[in-house]
Amino acid sequence: MRSLGLLLAAIPFGFALLRAVGTGTDFRYVWVALAAAIAAGTALAAGARNARPAAGGFFVALCASTVAASVTGFGLGAQSVPAVVFVALGFAICEAAGLTLVSRARRLTTDGG
Repeated sequence: MRSLGLLLAAIPFGFALLRAVGTGTDFRYVWVALAAAIAAGTALAAGARNARPAAGGFFVALCASTVAASVTGFGLGAQSVPAVVFVALGFAICEAAGLTLVSRARRLTTDGG
């Protein structure tokens, strides 16, 4: 479960690095992926302290990650709302799902179950 989670969470960074290497100058996706990961991780960490159910934690992380990635995209100069939402939601789904799986795997290991 942990490996799958890490793989899912790495997908946005893979796309971002492909874009950066392909253009040589465009690192915007790296910042968007980083914002999505930080927001999802922060939301899940806050939820872990509140003993939120996994599904609820995932949706909170998804929303936080989508908002953070969108704000970052627009802050970096993106102007197309559909494009920003598409990229932000794609990155957020990967980050929220991946980090939720990693979090659950850690909880199972820590709880002994």
